[in-house]
Amino acid sequence: MKDSVCEKAVYIARGNGVESLHNATIVVLDSAGKVTHSLGNPATVTFTRSSLKPFQALPLITEGVADKIGMSEKELAICCGSHNGADVHQATALSILQKGANSSEDLLCGAHWPSFMRMKNIYPQDGEDKDPTRNNCSGKHSGFLAMAKHFGDDLSTYLDPSSKTQSAVRAAVAEALEIDIDKAPHGVDGCSAPNFAAPVDKLALGFLKLATATEGPLARIAKAMRAYPEMISGEGRFDLALSKTFPQDAPNSVICKVGAEAVQAMAFNNPAISIVIKIHDGGIRALSVASVEVLRQLGLLEGVDMQHLQPFVRPIVKNHRGTHVGEIRAEFELKSMT
Repeated sequence: MKDSVCEKAVYIARGNGVESLHNATIVVLDSAGKVTHSLGNPATVTFTRSSLKPFQALPLITEGVADKIGMSEKELAICCGSHNGADVHQATALSILQKGANSSEDLLCGAHWPSFMRMKNIYPQDGEDKDPTRNNCSGKHSGFLAMAKHFGDDLSTYLDPSSKTQSAVRAAVAEALEIDIDKAPHGVDGCSAPNFAAPVDKLALGFLKLATATEGPLARIAKAMRAYPEMISGEGRFDLALSKTFPQDAPNSVICKVGAEAVQAMAFNNPAISIVIKIHDGGIRALSVASVEVLRQLGLLEGVDMQHLQPFVRPIVKNHRGTHVGEIRAEFELKSMT
């Protein structure tokens, strides 16, 4: 992988001192796909993790799978999401499985403590942490299974990189990001699906296309994501807060998707602009803070109701007694390339 050149971006303060810091690479593209602002090296290569999901879902459209099984817009959205595992998310994933003539036993994403429960400190009492339909990637995997059934793949190997399903996904990702995917670093995601690394500016290019598409498969994916942002993440999450701030009926609506190990991609349609942020130590606590600061520096928050984003501006740090002992703050300046 190409060596990264990153810079200090987010500090964790305790009392009147700095306790920890996070380095980041940030890239901003204009409507022509040109880098206008950056922090660090725009060509830095990083694993995309779940920020890749909107492009992994493209074969559902291009291969006619979504129409074949009667997939709704809401169901298409959850295929692009990293949801909270709440009841509505579980039900939507189950609906895709049923329409595709598959079952939860076919899911190979594994199971974990559902995000909505973890965020509220609710401990699983009824096996929720062992239910793969509550895995935050169950939407994507339900879509994969629908593709596998369509292609005639053995369902037990739908995650195999050589399967017809993953071959179609790989080709869609390569086209959207304009990368030579055979030369891209590759690995296995937390949900066991193949994942790829890409330069941050190429991931930004993919999101620029997604946010500005007016027809075709990308436009259909974007429309679903805008219509059902709660399927992309869930309550208490930055992606949903950002989508509520710039909703589908706003003049400049947003498409956004977080990825594990602190990757954030977001793009607007008016003005057309795309942003990708990578926190290099994987510190997710720094990601939303950096994201809000980027939006502020670009002037995208001027005159905007900050109700939903306010918790992410400068989050406080509390100790086990709930005492306010510090804060997380962004302190960096984007470099203008114009």
